Amino acid sequence: MSLFEGLNVATRGLAAAQMGISVTGQNITNASTEGYSRKRIEQNAEFKRDGAFGQMGFGVEVYAINRVRDQFIDRLVNEEATRYGYFSMKDNAYSRIESIFNEGSDSKNSLNQLLNNFWNGWSDLANNPDKAGARETLRSATQSLVGQFHYLATQLRSYKDTINDEIEARVKKVNEITASIHRCNVVISGTEGALSHQANDTRDQRDRLLEELAQLVDVDYYEDDMGALIVSTNGNMLVSGAKNHELLMRRSTITEQDGYQYSRVEVSFAQTGNEFKPRNGELRALMDVRDNDIPKYEGYVNEVAKSLITEVNKIHQNGYTLTNATFVDFFDSDPNKLNAANISLSQAVINDINNIAAGDGGKKISSPNISSTVNQLFAPPGTNTQLLDLVNDVGIGDNDYRFIYKNSLVIKDADTDKILIEGRDYDVDWNTAQITFKYSAAENAFSQPVTNVSITFDYHESGFAGPGDFNNALLISQLRDKAVMQSDNFGAGTQTINQFYSGALGRLGVERNEAAAGLDTRTYAMQQLKTRQDEISGVNLNEEMASLIQYEHTYQASARYLTTINSMLETLLNM
Repeated sequence: MSLFEGLNVATRGLAAAQMGISVTGQNITNASTEGYSRKRIEQNAEFKRDGAFGQMGFGVEVYAINRVRDQFIDRLVNEEATRYGYFSMKDNAYSRIESIFNEGSDSKNSLNQLLNNFWNGWSDLANNPDKAGARETLRSATQSLVGQFHYLATQLRSYKDTINDEIEARVKKVNEITASIHRCNVVISGTEGALSHQANDTRDQRDRLLEELAQLVDVDYYEDDMGALIVSTNGNMLVSGAKNHELLMRRSTITEQDGYQYSRVEVSFAQTGNEFKPRNGELRALMDVRDNDIPKYEGYVNEVAKSLITEVNKIHQNGYTLTNATFVDFFDSDPNKLNAANISLSQAVINDINNIAAGDGGKKISSPNISSTVNQLFAPPGTNTQLLDLVNDVGIGDNDYRFIYKNSLVIKDADTDKILIEGRDYDVDWNTAQITFKYSAAENAFSQPVTNVSITFDYHESGFAGPGDFNNALLISQLRDKAVMQSDNFGAGTQTINQFYSGALGRLGVERNEAAAGLDTRTYAMQQLKTRQDEISGVNLNEEMASLIQYEHTYQASARYLTTINSMLETLLNM
């Protein structure tokens, strides 16, 4: 090798060492940069062929600067990020639902505590049926209970609306990320395809975006021949080699049984129009909470409200108020108000506490089957139908009709045994002893006019026994311990109202713990994978300092070698 070739070798050594120092400096300054992959120079021994000696050393060549990455670990991190995103969102959602119910041991306004106050109010009224204070306390306790039902319904509905907003925000984020990944693809393909240079920093940026996307939705991905990342979810493209494919959103209006309307965000693929239902990730968790979890607990609260209204009214309607009235509702019995959002006291009780029916009118007695020939029964459209005169047509004596139980009357066609009326709304005129059915209740009962009927009903042994009559209040207070919910195969209740609600709270607690446990597991797994990823790709300052010293010494040695060659040339030229 000539002296001039030696100069070239020294120059190459200086350049390689300088490049190594520059890359090491980049690593050191980005030691705390999230998503940064440490770089290293790739170098080979350069040589030339000599006719006399074969390959001759020609110095060093830096042929690439590469990231240090493990694609297998990266893929595991992205898969775990999807599971972590799902459980993180579920844990947050159940925490929010728990805070809405607020059933802590010291909570005075929880539904469970207010239910107990309600039952206690009826017990106190049974002890003091003629005292205005007991009646006022019961009405006040009921209004507090009704208010808590309204609060739970409003908060759960509001949370559903909030989740719609969160879904929109995350869909927009997905679109932003996929657009950014496409821009990275353009840079990487241009740099690595046309210039044959590694787009290391752009690849780092794209990897960070992919991990962020994986936390939102489940993704499948691969890299094409040009270095572009192709991303899909549920078999639909999010990023192709040519462009990114956006998700579309639209709001549809949902109407619940009680007439309440709310908007629901629906997501679809812009390219195909297919509905997007992610399999995992934050977006899947939000949709699960909105469409399954919240409606489930809304259903539990609505069932409690409906059972409370139905069971209390069933007893209260057949009791007697201080004004000797019966058939009075305690809760509003409008079918549209049999839920937590619309439960309310009846207007009669709101107007006057004396309309609380604490008396029961004596023992319940079932009538025998009564056959009677009556005037032709038919329900012309838009009219009321007088069905029978209890005294003159049916022949009921001793004023038993005055104490009839509401909804207990069953009227059949005596010739066909077809039930014409059963437990429907009707009016009793106590003065004329006539029962009248409204057309709306009877319109489907009579396909043909009927003249022969059979009748059964239940009635009180006696009428109102006076202000001291407490038995109806006692019966309602005993609902606390009566199984009226969750019917078995034979139609018998298996749980009390309080037990059903406590069971719902128990399920909430179990699901909250499952979500928390799932999050703990995913957090631990994510930390382990991240630690392994950092061990491979992260910057270790001790290693970088060692590399810096190595390159520094290499640079100094190459410079010394260059000085030596230069001195030899000077000696040669001065000869």
